[in-house]
Amino acid sequence: MNAVKKFFTGWSKFEVIWLALSTVIMIVLSIIWGDNILALISGITGILGVVLAAKGKVSTYFFATVNVAIYAWLTFNNHLYGEFMLNAFYYIPMNFVGFYLWSRHKDEESGDVEGKCLTTKQIIILLIAVAAIVAAYWQILSHIGGQLALIDAMSTVFSVVALIMQVARYAEQWLLWIIVNVVSVIMWVLLIGKDTSAITMVVMWVAYLFNSVYGYYNWKKMAAKNVGNQ
Repeated sequence: MNAVKKFFTGWSKFEVIWLALSTVIMIVLSIIWGDNILALISGITGILGVVLAAKGKVSTYFFATVNVAIYAWLTFNNHLYGEFMLNAFYYIPMNFVGFYLWSRHKDEESGDVEGKCLTTKQIIILLIAVAAIVAAYWQILSHIGGQLALIDAMSTVFSVVALIMQVARYAEQWLLWIIVNVVSVIMWVLLIGKDTSAITMVVMWVAYLFNSVYGYYNWKKMAAKNVGNQ
C-alpha cells in the first residue's frame, strides 16, 4: 500500500481518474468483444507508460518496454512490417537509452524530467525532413508487400522521430505523437473484423491520443519551469 501511495505522489485528481478510467474501459471492452489477452496486456501497460511519459516520470520506460514487445508480435502477425520493425528493433533499445538519459536529467525533488522546447525554425526543418522520409519509406513498404503501406510508413517515421525527441526531452514530441495516434487509430479501425486484437488496439490508441494532448500541455509547463530555474 505504501508503494502505491508513493507511486501516485504528486498526481492530480485528473491524472488519477484518467488513468483509472482508460484502463477500466479497455478491460471491459476487451472482455465484451473477446479480444486476446496479449492485446489487453499491451494496452494496459501502454496506457500506464504514456501517462507516466506525459508526467515526465522515468518509470515510463519499464511499462513501455513490456508494451512494445507485445505490440511488435501483434503487428508482425498482421503483416504491418513497418510497425513491427519500429517496435522490435528501435523502441525496445531506445527505451533503455531513454531510461538512462532521463535519469540523468530530472528534478530530484519532484522526480520529473527536465523538459525543453524547439525553436520555430527547428520545427519547420523537422517537419520538412519528416515528410521527405515518409514518402521514401512508403515506397519501400509498398515494394515488400506491406499492408496499408502509406499509413504504416507515416506511423513508423513519425514514431521514430517522436521517440528521439522524447529521449532528448523536447515538449514538441507530443505534437508528433498526436499525429502517430491518429494514424494508428485509422490503421487498426481498418483491421477490425480481420484480427481479434483490433478493438483493444483502437481503444488503446484513442487513449494515447487524448493523453498526447495532455502531455503537450504538461510538458510545456515543465519546459517553462526548467527555463525559469536556469
